[in-house]
Amino acid sequence: MKAQLSALLLESGLILDEAAIGRVLRYQALLAEANATQNLTALRSPDVFLREGILDSLLAWRTLGVAPQDILDVGSGGGLPAIVWLAAGYAPRATLVEAEKRKVEFLRSVVEQMGLDVGVCWARAEDEARGTMRDGVSLVTARAVASAPVAVEVCGGLVRPGGLLCLLKGEPGRAAEEAVAAAAVAARMGFGGVDRRSYRLAEGIERTLLIYRKERPTPAGRPISFARLKREFPSQRPSAEREGAGEGE
Repeated sequence: MKAQLSALLLESGLILDEAAIGRVLRYQALLAEANATQNLTALRSPDVFLREGILDSLLAWRTLGVAPQDILDVGSGGGLPAIVWLAAGYAPRATLVEAEKRKVEFLRSVVEQMGLDVGVCWARAEDEARGTMRDGVSLVTARAVASAPVAVEVCGGLVRPGGLLCLLKGEPGRAAEEAVAAAAVAARMGFGGVDRRSYRLAEGIERTLLIYRKERPTPAGRPISFARLKREFPSQRPSAEREGAGEGE
């Protein structure tokens, strides 16, 4: 696996030192072991996970191009992208918010075994955005959590004014459609326009980041409750374009 990962890094112009490569592969091994008995990720093949899980996360960081003071990842599932970012040494700490208890238990186990500076919160993002985390984080990320309109509503209340919300999406055409659909929600949540940035994952495979900068505090009454969210966005389902079954990581 080390040779395969090293080849992918070289192909993509990424550099990780030996310690970072070891940590990334340790995470991959822990996830693969747990995924044998739990449905943590649809990326079950080691080769596919290296490219579409690990490499994708590393390229997303490079494409984002910021050094945030703090990171909060929503719907962390199996740990992508935040655990890869910490394992690679890109970020010193992060907070993971996950609503499914079994995934929370896995994430806490990984954090403990790898000695990472990560807080794992068993909660719904929209609930946290109505509490102490409201308008408090410089970078909030979400990968394969929901369509852009839902993700902006659910996650946007966590971003501080001046901070960023980054949605990790799939191919550019579909991502552009989602960005258009989310424009009104983004404006309502206090964001400016969206910055779409794409990168090549492999021949014929592109990924896209939808990046929103918070301009104003979250307005009163937002984000809406989960029950109301289901009523207002009845056709919006968690995205499956990165994870074969939309496993929320």
